[in-house]
Amino acid sequence: MFFITSRQPTKNTEPELNTDFVFDLENNASSRAFFCCRRIKKDVHEEIGSKGLLSAIKESKYRQVLLYIHGFSNLPEQVFENVREFQTLCNKKKDGEVLVIPVIWPCDNDLGIVKDYWDDQKSADQSAFAFARMFQKFMEWRSSATLNPE
Repeated sequence: MFFITSRQPTKNTEPELNTDFVFDLENNASSRAFFCCRRIKKDVHEEIGSKGLLSAIKESKYRQVLLYIHGFSNLPEQVFENVREFQTLCNKKKDGEVLVIPVIWPCDNDLGIVKDYWDDQKSADQSAFAFARMFQKFMEWRSSATLNPE
């Protein structure tokens, strides 16, 4: 499963891609960067970069892409479970039509819904900058004759 996140990893390998991308679940602040990754299995992820993600999407059998943006108080593994279920439903409706890609922003699961909501809201607001850059990267890729020759 591919995913995009503004959640910071436990170790920064920039400018190299992080082949062992581990979410820093203790850090609720959004990264200024966004990370394009592949989930290999539970708690095992690798960063593939934006060009790698966009190329993989283009080469996939799917006709459309749906970006799944979760709500507050969702940790990454919960999001992956929800997306897996949603992808299964999409495939049952029409196989090869929709590829669901989660967009994971940093939130936590504090006790108390009011506190949890407001600190997650701050993280969501901070994530807007990274995700705006992500969309800009997509627009550049889509318009580039060298990166996207078709």
